[in-house]
Order: sequence, then structure tokens, then C-alpha cells
Amino acid sequence: MVQDRQLSILKEKITTRNLLRAGKLAVTFLILIYIFNTFRNEQKGVADIGRVLAGILTGTHLPIFGAMLLLVPVNWSLESLKWQLLASKIVRISFTDALKGTLTGLAVGVAAPAQLGDTIGRIAALKSPDRMQALGAAIVSNGIQFYASVCFGTIAWFNLRHTLGLHAITARLIALLLILILLVGVLVATFRTRIVTWQPKMDLLKKIQTYLSIAGRYSGSELGIAFGLGLCRYFVFVFQFVLALTLFDFPVPVMELISCVALIFLSKTVIPAVNVLGDLGLREFTALVVFSQYQLPAEELIAATFLVWIVNVLGPIITGLVLIWKNKWKYIGQDQ
Repeated sequence: MVQDRQLSILKEKITTRNLLRAGKLAVTFLILIYIFNTFRNEQKGVADIGRVLAGILTGTHLPIFGAMLLLVPVNWSLESLKWQLLASKIVRISFTDALKGTLTGLAVGVAAPAQLGDTIGRIAALKSPDRMQALGAAIVSNGIQFYASVCFGTIAWFNLRHTLGLHAITARLIALLLILILLVGVLVATFRTRIVTWQPKMDLLKKIQTYLSIAGRYSGSELGIAFGLGLCRYFVFVFQFVLALTLFDFPVPVMELISCVALIFLSKTVIPAVNVLGDLGLREFTALVVFSQYQLPAEELIAATFLVWIVNVLGPIITGLVLIWKNKWKYIGQDQ
């Protein structure tokens, strides 16, 4: 009887290990497909983009390239600090573990729609049987970054809306939508403590309340610090993009350049991630629309966008892919 039970447990462990290995293989395959498709999609103008990028690889531009590269660890360190702060309500994690979870989430994020993959990757990297409770922390973290992008994207929208050639009614509707999102964000932050005392009757809502209740446990100062880190990370994103654009000496005033970049990030934030263009394709398309008023060379705009993606996304994704195989995954909810 005892031997049968031990054999059953051993078989269960082997099955679990094989399933997790299969999951890693599937995620790895999807990540590699994503990277391959991204480069393949660029082949439509790869000759022009390659020529443009080769033309800016000069000694005079080395300081700008150096600054862009130095900002990569700053960017992901800020996100990791934010994740460490928010997840600490459930699990005490070091900065190193928070960084690993952030990069793992980034890698898994390209294999799943919206923020689902990012959330799964972060939670799976936590070493605690209670890590599923950190789902709410991941939602809050993504929500803060979303709100930071909408805040400054709204400012950029009102600064450039008259230059985009949109119909007046369309422009007003977009403005109303952005203002509504900002107001909803304020209301959610103000009444977040109500989530803790909320007593839903449906089982599904009870489950959701269990995971989201963590949002009501953050103090105002904790959310303020997290939002500050989110803002700093947003500014790093914008600065990197602006640096990439300055490589091409576009005749655009700096403030307008910043506003255009903020609009590009706004579109990436607000438009659902499930789209036929993909993340990079959406940025390129928006960049062409936003900068159309300046009649800038399309291949240079695409090259700048592609450069930002290579520097700030491709490297961290590959690092996250390595971490996926290095870390021992367990089923979410499984004891450590």
C-alpha cells in the first residue's frame, strides 16, 4: 500500500515535471517565433533600414548610442523596484529576484496576449506557495504604468491634436476618452480600500475579490512611490526614443519631438495588445502617422523605432528566455 502510494507520488512528480518542461518549450518556441516574425516583417524595407542604420553608426553618435544602452538597465531596474515594492505585500523578495521576475514576465509576455503573459511570468518566478495572491500586485503594477502613459499622452494629445488632421468629432471623442480614463484612475485610487470590505455573492466574484483585495492594502505613500517609479521609467522610455530620433537630425523642435513620442507610447498603451500589427508594427505605424505632418523620411522613422526595440526590448527578452530555463518553475499554487 505504502509502495503504491510512493509510486503514485513519483509518477505525479514526473508528469508535473514533464508538463512544466513542455510549457517552457512552448513559451520558448513562441518567443523565437515572435523575434523571427519581427525581423521578417522588417524585411519589407530591410535594405533601406540597414543602410540608414549603417549611416548613423559613426564616432560622433557613439555618446548617444552609449546613453541609450546605459538607460536599458535603468529602465528595467525601475520596473523591478516597483514590482519589489508592490509584491512585498505578499512575498518578501530581493531586488535580484524582482529583476528576474520582471525579465521573465517580459519574455513570457510576448507569448501571450495583453498583460497575461507578463503577469504569469512574474508570478511563476516568485518562490512562495502564496504567490498567486500577488496577481493583484501585478495588476496594480501594470495599471500604474498604464496610467503614467495616459497622463503624459493626454498632455501630448492636447498639444498636437490640431496637427494630426483628424475630424473634429473624432478628436473630441478621443479627448473625452482620455479624460474619462484619467478620472477613473483617480476614483479607483481613492476608493481602493472598498475592495477589501467588498462582500460579493457570486463564487467567481469572490475569487476575483480575493486577488484584487491587495490593492486596498497599499497605503497612499506606497502607491505614491510606486507611481513615482512608474513615471521615472516612463521618462526613461521617452528619453531613449528621443535619443534615437536625434540620431537622424530631424528638423523638429525638441518639445514637439517629445510630444510625438508620448503619443506613440499612448497608442501602444491604449490600443489592445492583440493586434495584427504586433507591438513593434503598431509603434511604427503610429510613428508614421504622428510624424506625417513633418514629412520625414519613412525609412528613417522606422529605423529609429526598430533601433529602440532592439536596444530596449530584444536584449531583455533574450535574458528573460535564459531565466525561464534557469529557474525551476512550479504550478501556480503548488507548494515550494
